[in-house]
Amino acid sequence: MRFGNHKHSVPELNTTSTADISFMLLIFFLVTTSMDSEKGLSRQLPPPEKRQQVEETSVDKRVLMQMQITADNKLLVNGQPTPLKGLRRRILQHVRSLGSRHLLSIKCDPAARYDTYFALQNEIVAAYNAWRDEKAQTRYHKRYAQLPAARREEINSLCPQRIAEQYDGLQKGGAAQ
Repeated sequence: MRFGNHKHSVPELNTTSTADISFMLLIFFLVTTSMDSEKGLSRQLPPPEKRQQVEETSVDKRVLMQMQITADNKLLVNGQPTPLKGLRRRILQHVRSLGSRHLLSIKCDPAARYDTYFALQNEIVAAYNAWRDEKAQTRYHKRYAQLPAARREEINSLCPQRIAEQYDGLQKGGAAQ
């Protein structure tokens, strides 16, 4: 009997549909994935203008709380250096005592850092949230976040955010970290 050298060949894999399957999986994941959008501050920057507009208004100094961030990231409230730590309580006292007549003014030097500006904005938002929570507790015996939309709008009208931000459109700025 004769034994020959038979070459055993391994059958090849058919990979013609691999690209199609990969493409279909890619499309599936793109279609079914949802992207979460982050919430930001509820402030709207003024539109860019070609010409400079100068408007002067007279505001009663008793209802105005002026906050300024200097170029070296110092916070001034009504011209006095103030730490960021006690600012929330101070803003809350101001808006609580004046009600809807209050006005907060923010001026930020273009060389100031963004994180200082956003820390100031966070303190302002926290003060307004505390004020609205107080009003909701006294009026409806619930926290502001637990109220239905219609009641929240009513509290918003009783506790409006009155913030004036001053911009100098001629200067570039806003240092990142």
